Amino acid sequence: MTRARRGFTLWELTMVLLVMAIAATLAAPAFARLVDDKPLEPADQVLGLLHDARKVAIDDHAVVTLRLDPKTLNYQLDTATASGSGTMTTGTLDLGLAATIASDQPRLQYVFQPTGAAFADTVVVRSGAVPLIVRVDPWSGVARADSR
Repeated sequence: MTRARRGFTLWELTMVLLVMAIAATLAAPAFARLVDDKPLEPADQVLGLLHDARKVAIDDHAVVTLRLDPKTLNYQLDTATASGSGTMTTGTLDLGLAATIASDQPRLQYVFQPTGAAFADTVVVRSGAVPLIVRVDPWSGVARADSR
């Protein structure tokens, strides 16, 4: 005659606690970043656009040209591949009410090669007390924003 089993054994409880501890360990960094997330800065919009243009150039093996009007914030993304060229997309950056792009040039131009390398203009994004300078590394094509 077998006896009916009630509850969990110590071994089963230990395994459940072990799995929960591992899950908590893996989830802790995500919860920490949740608190540290700051709202997007206007320079992040420009950096995102430059990052996307570089990604298209590498992924599609194309020469990608991004033109940006600093006054109206209108942009146009053109591609040129072995099979042809044309406009990929157009749009307007939304930097918010207080942000502006400062440049001596009437139109900014960024040309990304299929290798990721870039020929790019430098621009200042002004919002708040500290203006941010957006630069593109000519060798890697990676865009960065800093205050100097």
